[in-house]
Amino acid sequence: MIIWNEQNFLKTYRGTEQFITGGEKYYKLFLELLENEKLLSQIRFANDVLNIPPLKTFILYEREYSGNNVFTEKLPPYIKKGFGACFGYLYKFIYGGYDSEQSWFNDLQTGIKTASFFKRRSR
Repeated sequence: MIIWNEQNFLKTYRGTEQFITGGEKYYKLFLELLENEKLLSQIRFANDVLNIPPLKTFILYEREYSGNNVFTEKLPPYIKKGFGACFGYLYKFIYGGYDSEQSWFNDLQTGIKTASFFKRRSR
């Protein structure tokens, strides 16, 4: 079970308040993801083994398999940055031991050009 500390998230990723308040449907979707252990494990596998950014896997899953009608239009910058911050917080502070690396995504529907995947730090 993942414990999401919104207050600490907001302190760590300043400027994400607008994502939580103005993009509440997307923020809620992310919080629902945190409760879906099966999907999270698949996203983590895609990240850890295949170097596929978690955001990419999440968007493709939501668009093609969930039946939700999301991620079909251009997203404002604060939503894109908010998702990046959420996945960054998840990997760097909740899972721990990860560093981010940029990857080309270029999703034409959402307008997201890059997304991070996360590599385990060398010991």
